[in-house]
Amino acid sequence: MKPRLHILFEHGADGQPYGSAQIRLLRPFTHPALRGEFEVTTGLEYDGKVVEAVILDRLWRPDISLVLAERVTEAVRRAGVKLIYALDDDFLDLPSSVASWFTAQHRQVVEFFLRQADDVWVTTSGLRQRFAAYNRRIAVVPHALDERLLAPKKRSRTDWRRSSRITIGYMGTFSHDDDLLMIVPALRAVCERQREKIDIQLVGVAERPQTLEALRDLPVTVVPLTPDRVEYPRFMSWFTRLKWDVAIAPLMDSPFTRCKSDIKFLDYAALGAAGIYSRLPAYESSVRHRETGWLTENTPEAWQGALETLLTDKALRTNLARKAQHYLYDQRVLAHSAAAWRAALRELFENS
Repeated sequence: MKPRLHILFEHGADGQPYGSAQIRLLRPFTHPALRGEFEVTTGLEYDGKVVEAVILDRLWRPDISLVLAERVTEAVRRAGVKLIYALDDDFLDLPSSVASWFTAQHRQVVEFFLRQADDVWVTTSGLRQRFAAYNRRIAVVPHALDERLLAPKKRSRTDWRRSSRITIGYMGTFSHDDDLLMIVPALRAVCERQREKIDIQLVGVAERPQTLEALRDLPVTVVPLTPDRVEYPRFMSWFTRLKWDVAIAPLMDSPFTRCKSDIKFLDYAALGAAGIYSRLPAYESSVRHRETGWLTENTPEAWQGALETLLTDKALRTNLARKAQHYLYDQRVLAHSAAAWRAALRELFENS
């Protein structure tokens, strides 16, 4: 009999799963590599149905409270079901610039689930170390992309952009405005030298007025996320068709960012762009400097040097992009990475 799983994915007021839930839970467990091994149901609630495990995602629901957290945990215990808590960010060390929504009760909920779970799934070894004081059973299940969502024939692309202008792109959520502001001096310096050759495109990031003001005199286009592009599967299909030559991933150093994953490296590899990444644990574990990407220190001078190198060296850009795509498709798509989810479940069930 196939193990039965019920996924309580994190969602908004509209009941739709967040992108993080799609990436880490919904896409993997509906992928052909796993779909035949488990009976999986998903929903907004757990009604006590007979399953082997309930996987609860991050903060689960927009109205989450400690009372609701205790209630669902009690329902799981009554049913004799294993509780898996999935978390992909250090919610206990959120930076102040993005933590206004995160209340003391949210913190209590996260700590409660961390302590109560029979198993905790995280995406990085940094998160495992961060949460070790709350639970001794923590499995690292790294991010992987669902290759079914990526633009076709990207891996075999041999013809780089022939336009005389070079596009620098940055994709992120509103929480990354400070990361972008950190490298504005470097962007300004390279634009002063090569303004007629550079376009800068931003997706999702740069929502704060002060960020837009800092970028005002640069050749920047903020690409809007229209309603038909917001849902994760549609977003990835659209995003991986963008034509960026260089993609940037600045990341300020903090306890929070030291637990983050390399998901942006995977996204940029799928896009077919040469990536520049802050030299932090998120990227040091997978990006090979000057081979699959460019790792740089977080100084204006280092970022300027990295940008100027890639903007002027087309052969290097092409080589970085191609090797990053090979890494992605050979190791970090679900067709090859599904074993990580399978192994985490097997270990839980065998050691129960």
